Amino acid sequence: MADQTSISLRAWPSENKITQSLPYLIARINEQRGSFRNVTEASLQEEIRATEADHQTGLPDGADDLPEDEQNAQAKGEELSKARDYIIKQVGEACNTSGQALDLVSLLLANHNPKAAEATISPYIKQTIPFGSLGAEVMEANPQPSTETEDLVGLGWRMQSLSRSADSLLTSARRLEQEMERESAYWKQVLAVKATGWPICRMPGERQTLGVRFGFSEGILTSDTLLQDRNANHMAAHAEYRDRGLAALRSNVDGNITLDRGQRWQGDKQLQVRIIENGQESSTMESFAPTDDELSISQQLLFARNSLFDEELFYELNREARNLVNQQARCVNGNIYFPYNNASQVEISLGNSRADEGLKVPGATAPATIVTTLRILLSHAHRQNMQRRSLPPPPLTDTSAARPFYSLLRPILEVIQHQSLWTATQAFFDDLSTTHPTSKISVQDKSSSLDFASNPEGMKPSGSTAQDLLDRLVSSQHSRMTIHLPLVQASFGLAVHTSIFPPTFGTSFHLTIMSSPPDSAIAEMPPVMSFPTLEKLQKHINYIISLDTCSGDKNSATRDAAFRLS
Repeated sequence: MADQTSISLRAWPSENKITQSLPYLIARINEQRGSFRNVTEASLQEEIRATEADHQTGLPDGADDLPEDEQNAQAKGEELSKARDYIIKQVGEACNTSGQALDLVSLLLANHNPKAAEATISPYIKQTIPFGSLGAEVMEANPQPSTETEDLVGLGWRMQSLSRSADSLLTSARRLEQEMERESAYWKQVLAVKATGWPICRMPGERQTLGVRFGFSEGILTSDTLLQDRNANHMAAHAEYRDRGLAALRSNVDGNITLDRGQRWQGDKQLQVRIIENGQESSTMESFAPTDDELSISQQLLFARNSLFDEELFYELNREARNLVNQQARCVNGNIYFPYNNASQVEISLGNSRADEGLKVPGATAPATIVTTLRILLSHAHRQNMQRRSLPPPPLTDTSAARPFYSLLRPILEVIQHQSLWTATQAFFDDLSTTHPTSKISVQDKSSSLDFASNPEGMKPSGSTAQDLLDRLVSSQHSRMTIHLPLVQASFGLAVHTSIFPPTFGTSFHLTIMSSPPDSAIAEMPPVMSFPTLEKLQKHINYIISLDTCSGDKNSATRDAAFRLS
């Protein structure tokens, strides 16, 4: 079968009158040659010869040997082959493009006429894309805005953006001004708190928050106390008082400082003392119940410190009261009780100062005195802790000694007991002088450690009045008096000593014979006699008075009868 070559011929291109016009040619020459000045006949001939030489050089080997007709025929065959390949490529692209366009139109027509679309769509598209998946609708074109409208719209957008930026800057400026006012008010109050003497520090868990420390560094949270006391409950008490002695200084919306005492704070506490006589309350210390709104920050800190101080004081009183059962001190329902006078007792409790409305009971001098004394004694214990910490530490041992109890209730009990017995002793001798006027008993040179204006024997002044009073309060109580019996020309010295520490555990009376006639019955007595109770002292004094009354009778039987009567 003879080879058949199919060639598709395009129509002869029509002449373009614009490219053949004179102005176009002049412009083209100016663009290629620069100007007609540089174009001469000699330059054109030289250019034609150079072109022919280049054409001859580009021919294949042996082309110069071929005849001119064969060379022309070979060149035309190559040109036709290239043209054929190019035409076939263009025809393939056209077929592909037309097929894709036909598939697109068929998919669009599938919504309206599926059968007609099925006849024209290609098999691949028919299997891949379901009918009805492509739709189209006619939309009106948006009118093109004019240039003036576009300029106005752009100007409006710019003005709106500038207005928003200005409003944002003004809002930020106002917020910054408010922040500056709040910060200024906050730091002014912080400086005022610091100026009053309260230490300012950072909060342990919040480094960006300032705090104020109002606790006592020499209280139960001291380092040596922690080392000496290994009890788990007491260690928990240390941590509680240590954490509660620090409050955060936070600012509210207005920039004012508020105290944040943590979640453990349940209101300020106050030590309350009541005197109960025959089951009824006879006198109570007044309690003040202010609110936080009525107090400044310094006053709130002062109340917080006093509350923490009273809580620690009540905690130490409970510890000490459990070891004073021999002095009739007891802890019942969280309150502390100990005897006061004949039929009365003292009740110490820890109440909420915010809840009490302020009890005003007449005769509240004794409760207020007890509370003040207890607070002074705890402060004295804090000072002793500080002095103890300033000393060189003791050597390390395997066993650590327990922390001793503070002497808080002991001095109070000693003073109450000594004052009661000393008053009863003086009343006894006053009654003797009244009931026995013939004996002419006289009591002179009375002195007592309870008389803080005097300086009893054995007390060396330390140079500080407050320290002297404290030393006198925490030491054993002593009182003295001199008794004169003119009928027998005898005198006695009576010393009353009170100490609830061993070995006395109470009050003892010591009677010393200062002078007596050598032939009297009093000279036969021991020079110093001790009595554990006031009743035994009274019996012995009555016996001496009976001897004084019977001083004219030297009979021992009479003296023995008088002793039995006494």
